[in-house]
Amino acid sequence: MTRTAALALPLDAAPRCACVEREVIQDGFDTVRLCSQDALEATFAPQVGMTCCSLRHGGDELLGERFGLAAYASEGITMGMSVMHPWANRLSSWSYKACGATVRLPVSPLLHTDRWGLPVNGVQSCGHAWALENTGAGPGSAWLEATLPYDRDPRRLELFPFPHQLHLRAEVIGTHLYIATILEATGGVPVPACFACRLYLRGEQPRGDATMVLPARRRVITDKRLLPTGATEPLEMSASTLGVDHVHEVFLLGADRRLTIASDLRRVTVDLLDGFPFAQVRSIAGEPHVMVEALTAAPDALSRGVFPVARPGRPYRAALRLSIDELS
Repeated sequence: MTRTAALALPLDAAPRCACVEREVIQDGFDTVRLCSQDALEATFAPQVGMTCCSLRHGGDELLGERFGLAAYASEGITMGMSVMHPWANRLSSWSYKACGATVRLPVSPLLHTDRWGLPVNGVQSCGHAWALENTGAGPGSAWLEATLPYDRDPRRLELFPFPHQLHLRAEVIGTHLYIATILEATGGVPVPACFACRLYLRGEQPRGDATMVLPARRRVITDKRLLPTGATEPLEMSASTLGVDHVHEVFLLGADRRLTIASDLRRVTVDLLDGFPFAQVRSIAGEPHVMVEALTAAPDALSRGVFPVARPGRPYRAALRLSIDELS
Protein backbone atom coordinates (compact mmCIF):
# COMPACT_ATOMS: atom_id res chain seq x y z
CA MET A 1 0.00 0.00 0.00
CA THR A 2 1.43 3.36 -1.01
CA ARG A 3 1.46 6.13 1.53
CA THR A 4 -0.63 9.07 0.41
CA ALA A 5 -1.14 12.44 1.99
CA ALA A 6 -4.16 12.72 4.28
CA LEU A 7 -6.93 14.76 2.68
CA ALA A 8 -8.68 15.70 5.93
CA LEU A 9 -9.18 19.33 6.89
CA PRO A 10 -8.36 20.47 10.44
CA LEU A 11 -11.19 19.84 12.86
CA ASP A 12 -11.89 23.55 13.23
CA ALA A 13 -11.95 24.17 9.48
CA ALA A 14 -15.24 24.92 7.74
CA PRO A 15 -16.71 23.47 5.71
CA ARG A 16 -15.52 19.92 6.47
CA CYS A 17 -15.14 17.64 3.42
CA ALA A 18 -15.46 13.90 3.04
CA CYS A 19 -12.02 12.30 2.70
CA VAL A 20 -9.91 9.14 2.72
CA GLU A 21 -6.74 8.77 4.80
CA ARG A 22 -4.39 5.94 3.83
CA GLU A 23 -1.80 4.01 5.84
CA VAL A 24 -2.64 5.18 9.32
CA ILE A 25 -0.85 2.65 11.57
CA GLN A 26 -2.78 0.95 14.38
CA ASP A 27 -1.42 -2.02 16.38
CA GLY A 28 1.23 -2.42 13.66
CA PHE A 29 -1.29 -2.79 10.80
CA ASP A 30 -1.98 -0.45 7.92
CA THR A 31 -5.45 1.06 7.96
CA VAL A 32 -7.74 3.15 5.78
CA ARG A 33 -9.92 5.84 7.36
CA LEU A 34 -13.10 7.12 5.73
CA CYS A 35 -14.26 10.52 6.96
CA SER A 36 -17.62 12.15 6.28
CA GLN A 37 -18.35 15.85 6.30
CA ASP A 38 -20.36 15.30 9.52
CA ALA A 39 -17.42 14.11 11.66
CA LEU A 40 -18.06 10.37 11.21
CA GLU A 41 -14.79 8.42 10.85
CA ALA A 42 -14.66 4.71 9.99
CA THR A 43 -11.25 3.01 10.06
CA PHE A 44 -10.63 -0.34 8.32
CA ALA A 45 -7.71 -2.79 8.57
CA PRO A 46 -7.29 -4.66 5.24
CA GLN A 47 -4.68 -7.02 6.74
CA VAL A 48 -7.05 -8.13 9.49
CA GLY A 49 -10.06 -9.35 7.52
CA MET A 50 -11.07 -5.83 6.37
CA THR A 51 -12.25 -5.25 9.94
CA CYS A 52 -13.65 -1.86 10.82
CA CYS A 53 -11.51 -1.35 13.92
CA SER A 54 -12.77 2.12 14.84
CA LEU A 55 -15.92 4.17 14.30
CA ARG A 56 -15.85 7.66 15.76
CA HIS A 57 -18.36 10.46 15.74
CA GLY A 58 -17.33 13.83 17.05
CA GLY A 59 -14.24 12.15 18.50
CA ASP A 60 -16.20 9.53 20.51
CA GLU A 61 -15.45 5.86 19.83
CA LEU A 62 -18.62 3.84 19.13
CA LEU A 63 -17.18 0.35 18.54
CA GLY A 64 -15.94 -2.11 21.12
CA GLU A 65 -12.22 -2.59 20.44
CA ARG A 66 -11.98 -5.50 22.92
CA PHE A 67 -8.45 -6.97 22.72
CA GLY A 68 -7.47 -5.10 19.56
CA LEU A 69 -6.35 -5.97 16.06
CA ALA A 70 -3.33 -8.02 17.15
CA ALA A 71 -5.50 -10.48 19.12
CA TYR A 72 -7.92 -10.80 16.21
CA ALA A 73 -5.11 -11.43 13.72
CA SER A 74 -3.35 -14.04 15.87
CA GLU A 75 -6.11 -15.66 17.94
CA GLY A 76 -9.31 -14.91 16.01
CA ILE A 77 -10.76 -12.89 18.92
CA THR A 78 -13.26 -10.70 17.10
CA MET A 79 -13.57 -6.95 17.66
CA GLY A 80 -14.96 -3.81 16.05
CA MET A 81 -17.03 -4.72 12.99
CA SER A 82 -16.02 -7.81 11.02
CA VAL A 83 -17.30 -10.10 8.28
CA MET A 84 -17.65 -13.70 9.50
CA HIS A 85 -17.12 -15.82 6.38
CA PRO A 86 -17.83 -18.32 4.85
CA TRP A 87 -19.96 -19.29 7.86
CA ALA A 88 -20.95 -17.38 10.97
CA ASN A 89 -21.01 -18.54 14.57
CA ARG A 90 -20.26 -22.25 15.08
CA LEU A 91 -20.83 -25.50 13.22
CA SER A 92 -22.31 -28.44 15.10
CA SER A 93 -19.51 -30.80 13.99
CA TRP A 94 -16.27 -31.01 12.03
CA SER A 95 -18.04 -32.19 8.88
CA TYR A 96 -20.91 -30.88 6.78
CA LYS A 97 -22.81 -31.55 3.55
CA ALA A 98 -23.78 -28.62 1.35
CA CYS A 99 -24.66 -28.12 -2.32
CA GLY A 100 -23.68 -31.69 -3.17
CA ALA A 101 -20.30 -31.59 -1.39
CA THR A 102 -19.30 -33.57 1.71
CA VAL A 103 -16.58 -31.79 3.68
CA ARG A 104 -14.54 -33.14 6.59
CA LEU A 105 -12.70 -30.27 8.18
CA PRO A 106 -9.05 -30.87 9.11
CA VAL A 107 -7.20 -29.19 11.93
CA SER A 108 -6.01 -25.97 10.32
CA PRO A 109 -4.42 -22.69 11.44
CA LEU A 110 -7.21 -21.02 9.45
CA LEU A 111 -9.84 -22.41 11.85
CA HIS A 112 -10.61 -21.44 15.43
CA THR A 113 -12.72 -23.30 17.97
CA ASP A 114 -15.16 -22.31 20.67
CA ARG A 115 -15.24 -23.58 24.26
CA TRP A 116 -16.98 -26.77 23.10
CA GLY A 117 -14.28 -27.49 20.53
CA LEU A 118 -16.49 -26.61 17.55
CA PRO A 119 -15.22 -24.67 14.52
CA VAL A 120 -16.39 -21.09 14.92
CA ASN A 121 -16.53 -17.83 12.94
CA GLY A 122 -15.62 -19.30 9.57
CA VAL A 123 -12.17 -19.30 7.97
CA GLN A 124 -9.54 -16.83 9.15
CA SER A 125 -9.03 -14.12 6.52
CA CYS A 126 -6.13 -12.16 7.98
CA GLY A 127 -2.82 -11.38 6.29
CA HIS A 128 -3.14 -10.48 2.63
CA ALA A 129 -6.33 -12.45 1.97
CA TRP A 130 -8.32 -9.28 1.23
CA ALA A 131 -7.35 -6.99 -1.66
CA LEU A 132 -8.13 -3.29 -1.33
CA GLU A 133 -9.41 -2.45 -4.81
CA ASN A 134 -10.43 1.19 -4.65
CA THR A 135 -10.88 4.18 -2.36
CA GLY A 136 -12.34 7.57 -3.06
CA ALA A 137 -14.15 10.62 -1.76
CA GLY A 138 -16.69 13.00 -3.24
CA PRO A 139 -18.50 16.08 -2.01
CA GLY A 140 -20.76 14.09 0.32
CA SER A 141 -19.18 10.68 0.95
CA ALA A 142 -16.02 8.60 1.22
CA TRP A 143 -15.76 4.91 0.34
CA LEU A 144 -13.60 1.87 -0.13
CA GLU A 145 -14.05 -1.31 -2.14
CA ALA A 146 -12.30 -4.59 -1.35
CA THR A 147 -12.39 -8.20 -2.54
CA LEU A 148 -11.68 -11.54 -0.87
CA PRO A 149 -10.62 -13.83 -3.78
CA TYR A 150 -11.49 -17.07 -2.02
CA ASP A 151 -11.24 -19.01 -5.27
CA ARG A 152 -7.47 -18.45 -5.49
CA ASP A 153 -6.42 -20.10 -2.22
CA PRO A 154 -6.28 -23.94 -2.12
CA ARG A 155 -6.00 -23.91 1.70
CA ARG A 156 -9.32 -22.13 2.02
CA LEU A 157 -11.01 -24.17 -0.70
CA GLU A 158 -10.15 -27.32 1.27
CA LEU A 159 -12.32 -25.98 4.11
CA PHE A 160 -15.12 -24.56 1.94
CA PRO A 161 -14.90 -26.04 -1.59
CA PHE A 162 -17.10 -23.54 -3.38
CA PRO A 163 -15.13 -21.15 -5.62
CA HIS A 164 -16.25 -17.59 -5.10
CA GLN A 165 -15.23 -14.04 -4.39
CA LEU A 166 -16.63 -11.81 -1.67
CA HIS A 167 -16.83 -8.11 -2.47
CA LEU A 168 -17.25 -5.42 0.18
CA ARG A 169 -18.07 -1.74 -0.18
CA ALA A 170 -18.01 0.57 2.84
CA GLU A 171 -19.20 4.15 2.57
CA VAL A 172 -19.67 6.99 5.05
CA ILE A 173 -22.33 9.56 4.18
CA GLY A 174 -23.17 12.20 6.77
CA THR A 175 -23.75 10.29 10.00
CA HIS A 176 -24.32 6.92 8.28
CA LEU A 177 -21.98 4.01 7.58
CA TYR A 178 -23.13 1.64 4.84
CA ILE A 179 -21.70 -1.85 4.46
CA ALA A 180 -22.62 -3.75 1.29
CA THR A 181 -21.43 -7.28 0.47
CA ILE A 182 -21.71 -9.30 -2.72
CA LEU A 183 -21.03 -13.05 -2.79
CA GLU A 184 -20.11 -14.00 -6.36
CA ALA A 185 -19.88 -17.62 -7.50
CA THR A 186 -16.85 -17.95 -9.78
CA GLY A 187 -16.98 -21.70 -10.45
CA GLY A 188 -19.69 -23.88 -11.89
CA VAL A 189 -21.40 -24.66 -8.57
CA PRO A 190 -23.69 -22.75 -6.17
CA VAL A 191 -22.08 -21.18 -3.10
CA PRO A 192 -23.80 -21.31 0.32
CA ALA A 193 -24.39 -17.83 1.73
CA CYS A 194 -23.86 -18.33 5.47
CA PHE A 195 -21.81 -15.25 6.30
CA ALA A 196 -22.49 -12.45 8.78
CA CYS A 197 -21.44 -8.95 9.75
CA ARG A 198 -20.60 -8.75 13.46
CA LEU A 199 -20.49 -5.48 15.39
CA TYR A 200 -19.40 -4.74 18.93
CA LEU A 201 -21.03 -1.48 20.00
CA ARG A 202 -19.97 0.34 23.12
CA GLY A 203 -22.51 0.14 25.90
CA GLU A 204 -21.22 3.26 27.63
CA GLN A 205 -23.06 6.26 26.30
CA PRO A 206 -22.95 9.89 27.37
CA ARG A 207 -25.03 10.76 30.43
CA GLY A 208 -26.27 7.57 31.99
CA ASP A 209 -27.26 4.05 30.99
CA ALA A 210 -28.07 3.09 27.43
CA THR A 211 -31.11 1.10 26.36
CA MET A 212 -31.20 -1.51 23.61
CA VAL A 213 -34.50 -1.85 21.75
CA LEU A 214 -35.22 -4.95 19.66
CA PRO A 215 -38.13 -5.04 17.18
CA ALA A 216 -40.92 -7.61 17.08
CA ARG A 217 -39.28 -10.83 15.97
CA ARG A 218 -39.32 -14.65 15.97
CA ARG A 219 -36.72 -16.04 18.35
CA VAL A 220 -34.67 -19.07 17.27
CA ILE A 221 -34.47 -21.31 20.33
CA THR A 222 -30.95 -22.68 20.92
CA ASP A 223 -29.40 -25.35 23.12
CA LYS A 224 -26.59 -24.92 25.65
CA ARG A 225 -24.04 -24.84 22.81
CA LEU A 226 -26.04 -22.01 21.20
CA LEU A 227 -27.10 -24.23 18.29
CA PRO A 228 -30.69 -24.05 16.99
CA THR A 229 -33.06 -26.75 18.25
CA GLY A 230 -35.49 -26.25 15.36
CA ALA A 231 -38.09 -24.49 17.51
CA THR A 232 -39.01 -20.79 17.34
CA GLU A 233 -41.30 -18.44 19.25
CA PRO A 234 -42.72 -14.98 18.51
CA LEU A 235 -41.57 -12.05 20.65
CA GLU A 236 -42.88 -8.50 20.82
CA MET A 237 -40.72 -5.38 20.71
CA SER A 238 -38.61 -5.23 23.88
CA ALA A 239 -36.09 -3.01 25.65
CA SER A 240 -33.19 -3.82 27.97
CA THR A 241 -30.61 -1.80 29.89
CA LEU A 242 -27.06 -2.39 28.70
CA GLY A 243 -24.60 -3.47 31.34
CA VAL A 244 -27.45 -4.55 33.62
CA ASP A 245 -29.71 -6.98 31.74
CA HIS A 246 -28.50 -10.23 30.19
CA VAL A 247 -29.67 -10.76 26.61
CA HIS A 248 -28.54 -13.47 24.20
CA GLU A 249 -30.86 -14.12 21.28
CA VAL A 250 -30.88 -15.31 17.69
CA PHE A 251 -33.99 -14.24 15.81
CA LEU A 252 -35.69 -13.91 12.46
CA LEU A 253 -36.60 -10.31 11.71
CA GLY A 254 -40.03 -9.15 10.66
CA ALA A 255 -41.09 -5.97 8.89
CA ASP A 256 -39.19 -3.78 11.37
CA ARG A 257 -35.49 -4.44 10.77
CA ARG A 258 -34.00 -1.84 13.12
CA LEU A 259 -32.04 -2.44 16.32
CA THR A 260 -31.28 0.64 18.41
CA ILE A 261 -29.02 1.57 21.31
CA ALA A 262 -29.83 4.92 22.86
CA SER A 263 -28.99 7.15 25.81
CA ASP A 264 -30.21 10.65 26.59
CA LEU A 265 -27.70 12.18 24.19
CA ARG A 266 -27.10 9.65 21.40
CA ARG A 267 -28.93 6.99 19.43
CA VAL A 268 -27.13 4.32 17.35
CA THR A 269 -29.37 2.46 14.90
CA VAL A 270 -28.46 -0.69 12.99
CA ASP A 271 -30.72 -1.21 9.96
CA LEU A 272 -30.48 -4.65 8.39
CA LEU A 273 -31.23 -3.99 4.75
CA ASP A 274 -31.25 -6.57 1.97
CA GLY A 275 -29.93 -10.09 2.48
CA PHE A 276 -29.75 -10.24 6.29
CA PRO A 277 -33.01 -11.88 7.47
CA PHE A 278 -31.54 -13.08 10.81
CA ALA A 279 -29.78 -11.30 13.65
CA GLN A 280 -28.04 -12.20 16.89
CA VAL A 281 -27.53 -9.96 19.92
CA ARG A 282 -25.53 -10.56 23.08
CA SER A 283 -25.39 -8.21 26.05
CA ILE A 284 -23.94 -9.45 29.34
CA ALA A 285 -24.10 -7.58 32.63
CA GLY A 286 -20.76 -5.98 33.36
CA GLU A 287 -19.43 -6.14 29.79
CA PRO A 288 -18.71 -2.72 28.25
CA HIS A 289 -20.16 -3.58 24.83
CA VAL A 290 -23.07 -5.28 23.09
CA MET A 291 -22.64 -7.63 20.14
CA VAL A 292 -25.00 -7.22 17.20
CA GLU A 293 -24.64 -9.65 14.31
CA ALA A 294 -26.44 -9.47 10.95
CA LEU A 295 -26.85 -13.00 9.53
CA THR A 296 -27.68 -14.31 6.08
CA ALA A 297 -28.80 -17.59 7.69
CA ALA A 298 -29.36 -19.04 11.16
CA PRO A 299 -26.37 -20.47 13.10
CA ASP A 300 -25.22 -23.91 11.91
CA ALA A 301 -27.12 -23.42 8.64
CA LEU A 302 -24.19 -24.90 6.69
CA SER A 303 -24.53 -28.20 8.58
CA ARG A 304 -28.32 -28.18 8.33
CA GLY A 305 -28.51 -27.37 4.63
CA VAL A 306 -30.84 -24.40 5.11
CA PHE A 307 -29.31 -21.31 3.54
CA PRO A 308 -29.57 -19.02 0.52
CA VAL A 309 -27.05 -19.46 -2.29
CA ALA A 310 -25.09 -17.46 -4.81
CA ARG A 311 -25.26 -19.05 -8.26
CA PRO A 312 -23.06 -18.46 -11.32
CA GLY A 313 -24.30 -15.21 -12.81
CA ARG A 314 -26.63 -14.58 -9.82
CA PRO A 315 -24.64 -13.17 -6.88
CA TYR A 316 -26.02 -12.91 -3.35
CA ARG A 317 -26.22 -9.38 -1.93
CA ALA A 318 -26.53 -8.22 1.67
CA ALA A 319 -26.25 -4.77 3.22
CA LEU A 320 -26.67 -2.89 6.48
CA ARG A 321 -26.62 0.72 7.61
CA LEU A 322 -25.28 2.10 10.90
CA SER A 323 -26.69 5.52 11.81
CA ILE A 324 -25.73 7.91 14.59
CA ASP A 325 -28.09 10.59 15.90
CA GLU A 326 -26.97 13.13 18.48
CA LEU A 327 -30.15 13.79 20.47
CA SER A 328 -28.93 16.87 22.34
